[in-house]
Amino acid sequence: MSFSVFGLTGYWYGLTIGISALAYLWTAGMLGFSKRLPTGTVRLYGLFALPLGLVLSRLVYCAVNFSYYTESVSQPWLMLRFWDGGYSLLGALAGMIVAAYWTARVRKVRFGTLLDVTTVPLGLLLFGVRMAEEFTGGQLGVGRQVNAGTLALTFPGLFIPDQMGTLTLYRLAVYRFEAIAALLLLVLALLLFLSRHGKYGARAGDMAMMTYALFGAMQVPLESLRDDGHMVLGFIRVQQVGSALLPVLVLLILAVRYAHIRQVRKATVAAWLLLPVALVVAYMMGRPINHVLNLTDKRALGGVILAAIGVYMLFFLRVRGADLRLIVTWLVTILAIAVCVMVEFSVDGSDNLVRDYAIMAAGCLVLFLAPYSLWKKLKNGVYREESIRICIPVS
Repeated sequence: MSFSVFGLTGYWYGLTIGISALAYLWTAGMLGFSKRLPTGTVRLYGLFALPLGLVLSRLVYCAVNFSYYTESVSQPWLMLRFWDGGYSLLGALAGMIVAAYWTARVRKVRFGTLLDVTTVPLGLLLFGVRMAEEFTGGQLGVGRQVNAGTLALTFPGLFIPDQMGTLTLYRLAVYRFEAIAALLLLVLALLLFLSRHGKYGARAGDMAMMTYALFGAMQVPLESLRDDGHMVLGFIRVQQVGSALLPVLVLLILAVRYAHIRQVRKATVAAWLLLPVALVVAYMMGRPINHVLNLTDKRALGGVILAAIGVYMLFFLRVRGADLRLIVTWLVTILAIAVCVMVEFSVDGSDNLVRDYAIMAAGCLVLFLAPYSLWKKLKNGVYREESIRICIPVS
């Protein structure tokens, strides 16, 4: 959808994103002022973030759709036509992180502090990106067809009507769901940043990690609702998988930090290799890899295997000196991911989507609470113990 000003053609999609980007940078600038960052730091970050975000966003999109450009249309050079559309949100976020790193190096400020300042207001940018999808003519941000009934009359903003003769079909307006989630992310991140938890006891970069963990957990069910074919590799929704990995990555960083501070003995590598094995078993319970690696009709057996792996890790790693809290946290995280995977592969034939997505949302809540609870433990106890040890003079 376009408009014309003085003979020049503009697009509502780009204008909406541009306005939200300016609002995002202004908010980041205000947070940078509260953190006493040097004047102009956030402006410099914006100059880095715009090209880096666009380039990495396009690169990730083209990497996922590489076969389309090289085989389906046999014109690889079309990947250079970035103005034709095709971007990855996760790629853009990666570009923003790199921009924050470069800016911190140039301005000689702490990378973690600048990352906090530029990540906490991320929801404001995401809100504009999602609302801009309304101007794509149904190409982005639309969901599956549903039998809305009276719900469409009560909450018309949640659905997009498709008129087929005398029949009206409804599709979920997923981009509006995601816009609401972006505002919720903005409010929660700001509250955490401005609270005593954000001001005292937290390390630089912690607020950014919590924001990304929350964003990733929220996006898993929202990406599942989409039915626009964006960033789909085979049957895998790349954005959904990447979103699920965000809280896992945050948990990994915090777990390494926790183990280092508490001086936890390293458990054997063989035992930790069971983590990906558990993920594969959970995957086979939802979708077969081949005719042999198939547990879709033997989910009870899959559950027994996962339980056996969990019991083994719980006792073996504990005996080997690993920390019980870390073990339980990782097991709960694996269970949450397994629940999301099983629900994702069952929603297509489901007769109760509300129930299934409620289960997935509960699993994603646990997926966020795993790193968040460990961060709270670090902030309230372990960081303090480390500070006390550093302050005690050695005779």
